[in-house]
Amino acid sequence: MLRKTLVAALTVTAFAASLAAQSKPNFSGTWKLNVSKSDFGPIPGPDIRTDVIEHNDPVLKVNTSAEGAQGKQAFTLTYTTDGKEVMNKQGPRDVKSTVVWDGSNLVVNSKFSFNDNDVTVKNVWTLSADGKTLTENAHLSAQMGEADQKMVFEKQEGGAVTATIPPTKPAAAPSASVAAGAKPDYSGTWKLNVSKSDFGPLPAPDVRTDIIDHKDPSLKASTSQDGPQGKQEYTIAITTDGKEATNNAGGTELKSTGGWEGNNLVVNTKLKFQDNDVAIKSVWLLSDGGKTLTQNSHIISPLGELDQKMVFEKQ
Repeated sequence: MLRKTLVAALTVTAFAASLAAQSKPNFSGTWKLNVSKSDFGPIPGPDIRTDVIEHNDPVLKVNTSAEGAQGKQAFTLTYTTDGKEVMNKQGPRDVKSTVVWDGSNLVVNSKFSFNDNDVTVKNVWTLSADGKTLTENAHLSAQMGEADQKMVFEKQEGGAVTATIPPTKPAAAPSASVAAGAKPDYSGTWKLNVSKSDFGPLPAPDVRTDIIDHKDPSLKASTSQDGPQGKQEYTIAITTDGKEATNNAGGTELKSTGGWEGNNLVVNTKLKFQDNDVAIKSVWLLSDGGKTLTQNSHIISPLGELDQKMVFEKQ
């Protein structure tokens, strides 16, 4: 009963029920190297380094910018977490890598040639419980010997959440009011397109319809759905002026604030799950001339971070 109650509540806010499934962490964000807490062993470490990670499992992309004793470096590495080998270019070298999950840690195994010698690197990524620290422990093996390194990254405010939200195509034919800078109106009957949505580890509903009544700054969304979690019906009321609204879904209290970022509505929700604080940022994107509503959500909890997406079509 508790699980069903929680799932109902989180589905209302678009997604944190996947926490109950204890999904893999999401490494998306802007990460700055803490040089003083890192250990590069015999190899000179950089003076500064920043990694911008985009993680939409199984795809993981790392944009690195560093400067130090080795000069300035900038490169991009793209992996998949399903164990398939990928080739990246890091400076003049070809680097072959495979990435797999080991529990909640990510293991990156790479190999390359250095001065005609084969080098292998096993790098284990570990995300702290609060999601603010990423530690990469690497073991290097080569003919000249072995070495260990540790890099400690700290998550930067801003950018981290937006980096994880999947990009969406701009409206193909925006209305005149939107083109002129007016805020969109989300009113209408919206049917979930399950095949275009991504619920992560949470079972998707078989059907879902949201009826939205939007008279800015008031917005009310009435949801009806059916699927593996059974039939659910609930109504959420918020305002878009930043004032906090409290709603109750299935016995769980949700506190939400809504505000505008350009022409997109951003809904931030807080709730408690087994005495843990959960925060959800949901961005509403209207496209296709007002015919498609996409809700991209980023969820943060002590178990890690994850993203989900729901795509609705106007009826």
